[in-house]
Amino acid sequence: MRQYTSTVSETLAYYNEEVANYKTVSSKKAFLTRSRKAVEEYRDDLARAYGMSVRMLHGERVNRIDILMAVTEIKIINNIYNTL
Repeated sequence: MRQYTSTVSETLAYYNEEVANYKTVSSKKAFLTRSRKAVEEYRDDLARAYGMSVRMLHGERVNRIDILMAVTEIKIINNIYNTL
């Protein structure tokens, strides 16, 4: 997984650059699958923390935008995966 950036275009550029490092379609899809699973786990952690009264995860406050950013990243990964 990676650190979140502030824009969708930066996220898209990151994954396109990473996918370009792999030669075969199967290795590209494997990378995207690993990335998607990591982001899904992080999103689930964020959602769980958001539902708690303190709304903290690893010492940082969780906001709804954090969850939405994770969901957007999953959609970007899925779009790239489907184009391969």
